[in-house]
Amino acid sequence: MKKSFPCLEQTRSVTKWSLNKGKRKTVKAVVARFYRLSWGAWIRPMVGRNKRHWSKTAKRKIRSEKHVFCNSTQSTLLDKMVTKYWRKRRFYVDDVYEPYHQREEYSSSAVKPH
Repeated sequence: MKKSFPCLEQTRSVTKWSLNKGKRKTVKAVVARFYRLSWGAWIRPMVGRNKRHWSKTAKRKIRSEKHVFCNSTQSTLLDKMVTKYWRKRRFYVDDVYEPYHQREEYSSSAVKPH
């Protein structure tokens, strides 16, 4: 006879209808792992930045401290996984991501004149 165990796999799917109020719920893993910029892009740290430091060179350790942009498909998916509260811009004191909230390469969104 085979014993059946409860499902111990992680699920990161969106709850479209909560049981109490019937509202969408935010996937907490998205909020913990990603950061949304004011122009709609999401960024995340490099994969494996805290793993196996003994085997990485100094240059590779420095490179792994940087952040990576998610592509448009991933950003759209992450927008669907969070509620409106997390999609609007968050203002923090001494925000380290402040220079990345503006896009200067496009004239329509540039703050400084070209």
